[in-house]
Formats: sequence, structure tokens, C-alpha cells
Amino acid sequence: MVSPNPQSESSGHRFQRRGFSFERAIRFFFASNAGLTIFILLLIIVFLLREGLGFFPGYRRELEVYRIAGLEFVDISRKNLSAHEQVTSLLNRAYQAEINGKCYNELLRSQEASALYSTFSDQVGPTRDLILNNPAAATGGDEGMLAVLRANYEAQRAKALTNLPASPRLSEAERQELIDSLRNRPAEAADEPPLVAKLNAAFAAARQSHAEPLQKFRETIDNFETAGMDLGSIVMEMTESVTATKEALQTADILEKDRKTLLAAAANAKDPIEREKLIADAKAALAEKPDYEGPMATLMEKKPDCLKLHEQLATSVGEIFPSLPGSLTQAKASRYLNAAKSAWPVLIEDLKATPGKINSWTHTDPVPLSAAFISFLTGKSWVTGGEWQDFYGLIPLAVGSLMIAIVALTIAIPVGIGAAIYVNQFAAPREQALVKPVIEFIQAIPSVVLGFLGIMVFGTILREISTLDSLNWIPGFPIDERLNIFTAGCLLALMSVPTIFSLAEDALNNVPAAYAEASEALGASRLQTAFRVMVPAAFSGILAAVLLGLGRVIGETMVVLLVAGNRIKIPDFSEGLGAFFQPSHTLTGIIAQELGEVPLGSVHYRALFVIGITLFVTVLGINATAHHVLTRSKK
Repeated sequence: MVSPNPQSESSGHRFQRRGFSFERAIRFFFASNAGLTIFILLLIIVFLLREGLGFFPGYRRELEVYRIAGLEFVDISRKNLSAHEQVTSLLNRAYQAEINGKCYNELLRSQEASALYSTFSDQVGPTRDLILNNPAAATGGDEGMLAVLRANYEAQRAKALTNLPASPRLSEAERQELIDSLRNRPAEAADEPPLVAKLNAAFAAARQSHAEPLQKFRETIDNFETAGMDLGSIVMEMTESVTATKEALQTADILEKDRKTLLAAAANAKDPIEREKLIADAKAALAEKPDYEGPMATLMEKKPDCLKLHEQLATSVGEIFPSLPGSLTQAKASRYLNAAKSAWPVLIEDLKATPGKINSWTHTDPVPLSAAFISFLTGKSWVTGGEWQDFYGLIPLAVGSLMIAIVALTIAIPVGIGAAIYVNQFAAPREQALVKPVIEFIQAIPSVVLGFLGIMVFGTILREISTLDSLNWIPGFPIDERLNIFTAGCLLALMSVPTIFSLAEDALNNVPAAYAEASEALGASRLQTAFRVMVPAAFSGILAAVLLGLGRVIGETMVVLLVAGNRIKIPDFSEGLGAFFQPSHTLTGIIAQELGEVPLGSVHYRALFVIGITLFVTVLGINATAHHVLTRSKK
């Protein structure tokens, strides 16, 4: 047995003999980094919870004022009135879509001629205004200046006539006629060119002609709209009353908050004189309890009228329904009409249920804290800074984020995974050296640059393409807004493709080479090996790539803020797939847009932190799931 050498234990550098070594320093460095990361994560969680959880008590108080002041009572009727207005809007849109669809050619010809004239006017307008506003034009003063201006106008006109938009629905002779009229048009002329006026008149005549067979439908819409006017009048009267009560309650709450702040400052004051002054100010800020019982009694006097008007409106709506047309000839008009017919029974049911709600409502019912949670999680409105009532509903923002994610992943998953399979299984080494860096380079493009690209290029091109007659069959075409869900989704797809591609390609690389060799030895083709052996074996890693791509899409801010349109409203699903071409807002976008503008510590401020908590939990859950799947795929 060899005895240990005492000299070997004491050998080495003096720092090693004292417990220090390069290896231990490296280990400590990385361990401290991991600990710092965990510490920062805990700080983020604590900060979000501290700022966000205060939202629910504040929102509960706002809902309590909403009930005590009587706004909730008025909203029982306002909800039905809004539903009635929405059905009226659907009927009007169906009516207009039917007429415009029948005279679609006249509409486009008129629009093209007007667009050509507008483009010309925009380019020569500044020079023309200088001529018309020059004193020499009226007094005959400085003729030399006027001559220079007219020469500039002629030069600008010649340039404008070479930069006119295309007009495919105008004949060559019509386009030339319009251009000649603009070339010979005096600078002082204010009326429309003859061809523009002629096409506008032709479109108006075509509308009138196609409107005559729809006269009965027009009368039905007018009767339906008139049926809700009496209910709208009484709602307006009640609105004025309850708004004044709400303002008095809010003023009292502000004074009470100031009083508590002064008392807290007095408790911390060390100077007795300053303490007495703060206490005196707190007593002066003491608010008198506002009288809401008197206004509430006055409001309840209108209850019989509300009940009567709801019953009358329910009867009228039921009688009008049979007079609606069975169908319309234009596809877009039929969608609107069918949507109105689908909403009709719901409207009647709500109108019939309203008297029970009115009779059972009372302003003395307490508002529990759970009501604030439920209102936030299930609310369909995000309304802030309004004169009526602030509502903080998660659904419209969540729907916008989800729809954009659906568009992005629908594009990014097949592109990213397909590119990964091709590069890993089929591409030659030279192709791999070219394709892989190019795809991964997309991650280096700043998101704000992609946002500019979406606004100035992609959104504009997409809207122009949507006007083509051959694409009218696509739901939502032609697109009204270039900034919409689909545009934002396409740009986010471009941003998430590198993430999905890199991780999916790594997952394919991690599949043992023996799998492919065994498959080829059994006679499988390269394509069969790729899709029946390699992809199934790497499925867990590919799924993790998709989940991480989803996390990237959900957490993105700048692109959706610039390109999604920022309309805080649930998309109109009566458009079918056309809903994806409507503007929307997202969870990330609302925080970036509003956080810098809201008062510090307000309910609105804390609501944005609750949105942040929701995002944090969502993205963390997605990434944790992806990490778990990726870890299992490597075992």
C-alpha cells in the first residue's frame, strides 16, 4: 500500500493552499450569475404583484360608485339600446352593400376618376393657392410676380400629369379626356372636371335605380330604427341625472383620499407645528357625504316608463322581423343580413328579460371584491378616461393577441419547420451555408424597422392587392384599413421564423444518425426517411420550437403597436374570415401605449400592471412548457 506523500498535499500555488483556485472562481462566477437571475426574477414578480394587486380594491370602489350613482341601472337599458343600434347598423350595411354590389362597376369607375383628379389637385394645389391668394390676381398689382407663379403652376401641372394613378376601369379615351381637361383647366377653376362629374352622376343614378326594388327593405330598416327612439330619449334623460351623482361621489372620494394622505404625513412629521398644520389641513379636507338617496328616488320614478318602453320595443322588434327580405343577391350583403337575423332572437330575448332585471335591481346591494375579478377577466370593453364609466375588460385585448398569434403561427410554422427539414435533410452543404445564416439574420432586424416596413410597404401593397376584382371572393376584401390583424400577424411570422427554424433544425440534428442509416438500409427513400423517421423522432423538439415561437409572438410589442391598428374592440366576427383584416389591440400594445400617460398609482395605472402580470404568467408558462418538452426530447 502506497502511503500518501505529505509534500503532494502542500504542493501548488499559495492561493490554492489557502482555498483559492481558478476553477473555484469560475464556478462561483456562474453560480452567482444564476443566483442573480433568480433574484431579479423574484424582484420582477414582487414588483408586479405589489403594483397590480392594488387594482382590484380600487376597481371594486369604482364599480360600487357605478352602482350607487345609478349608472348600472341606466346601463340595463343602454345595453339593449346598443344592441338595437348594432342590429340597425348591420341592416344598413346590408342595404348599402346590396346597392353598391349591384353598381360596383359604376362605383369603381367613379372612384378611379375621383382619385386621378384628387392626385392631380394635391400636386398642383399649393402653387394654385399661391396664385389665388396673391393680391395681384385681384388688383392687377405685381404682374411680374403673378406671371412667375403661373409659370410655376404650368410646370407643376406638367409634372403632375405624368404621375397620375392607374385607372384600369376607365377606357383609354375616357382617361385621355380627363387628362386633357386637367391640362387645359384654368387655375381659378373650382368645379369638378366634366368626366368626374359625369361618372359621379352615373353612379348616383345607378344607386337610385338599384335602390327602388329595395324600397320595402329601406322602410323596414327605418321602422326598426324609429322603434328605439323613445327608449333612447329616456336613457339620455337618466344619463344626465346619474352623471351628476357620480361626479359628487368621486369628488368626495378624492377629498377623503387627500385627508388620509395628510393624516399619514402628520403621523410621520417630527415638528409639532408642522404636525398641527397637517392635521388642520386634513380636517379642512374632510368631505361631506354626498346625497345620493334623493337623486336615486327621482331615478326610480322613471322605472315604470322604462318597463313600458322595453315591452313596446320587444313587441315592435318581433313584428318587424317577418318583413325582412329572405335573402339578398350580393354575398357581402347576405352576410350582414344573416348576422342581423342571428342577433334578432337574442335582442328579443334580452328585451323580454330586461323588466325582471329592472325590478330586481337595487343600489344598496354590496359590490364584493370578486366582482372586480370577474369584470376584469370577462369584460368585453376596455374604456378609460370616459365621461360615463371606466371598464377594464381583458377579452378584447386577449382576442386581439390571440388572433394575431394565429395568423403569425399559421405562416411561421410551415415556413420555419419546412425550412429546417429542407436544410437538415435535403440541402447541399453550400445551400446550408447560405440559407441558414440568412434565416437567422432576420433576428438581427430591429422590430421597429419591421413596423415601418409594415406601415409603409406591406400594408399599402396588401390593401392595393385587395382591390383587384379577381380577389373579391376573399372575405374581408377589399381591405378598409391597411393596419390590421393580418398585417401584424405576417410581420410577427417573419420575426418568429428564425426561432422556430433554429430550434427545429437543432432537434433534427439531435436524432441519432443510426435512425436514418437503418431506414435507408431497409430501402426507404430520402423523402420517406425524412418524414417517417426523422421528423417523428424529433417531434418533441419541433413542438418546443413552436411553443417558443408562440412565446415570441405573444410577447412582441413594437410591431403590434405600430401595425395592428390599435382599435380596442372585439373584431366583428359576422365578417367571417374577414375579421382578420380588421384593426385590433393587444396585451403588450396597451401597456406600451398607455403606461406613460396615466396618473401614477391610479386604478388605470394598476390595471396595466395586471395586464403585465397576465402576460408574464402566459409567456412564462409557454416557455416553461417548451423547456419541459425540449428537455424530454433530449433524453
